[in-house]
Amino acid sequence: MPLGAVWFVTVLTMWVVTTAVLAVMIAATAPHDTAGQLATTAMISAVFACIVVGGPATAVALRVRRTCGLGKATLSGLATAALIMVFVWSYLEASGTSVTGAWGVAAPVFVVALVEIGLAFAVRGRRAPIPAPEE
Repeated sequence: MPLGAVWFVTVLTMWVVTTAVLAVMIAATAPHDTAGQLATTAMISAVFACIVVGGPATAVALRVRRTCGLGKATLSGLATAALIMVFVWSYLEASGTSVTGAWGVAAPVFVVALVEIGLAFAVRGRRAPIPAPEE
């Protein structure tokens, strides 16, 4: 399967699963919300975790995986996720948006990114790394 297709299937699958999990969790804490409000909140939260942060992290990890091992690829993906989160939160802070408690979502977003990277590696399958060209 082409690398782009692996990335798309992984991100879409994680978005659907994360939306469903978040909808259940939000329903348990806010039972007075309508189904539309519940779905909208869950979808927006899942977009941030799976597409804004996890998407680029997965793309970088898949790209690094072509030439390096799983460890370096995973660390590259998680470093990308951390940079994206720092950039987004620093932008929000600079724009005057209240980000109280924003770092409380860092751990769940990292977990989603890590699962997304793992799923992408599983979908991609085991391939021997391409050796670096010798000079």
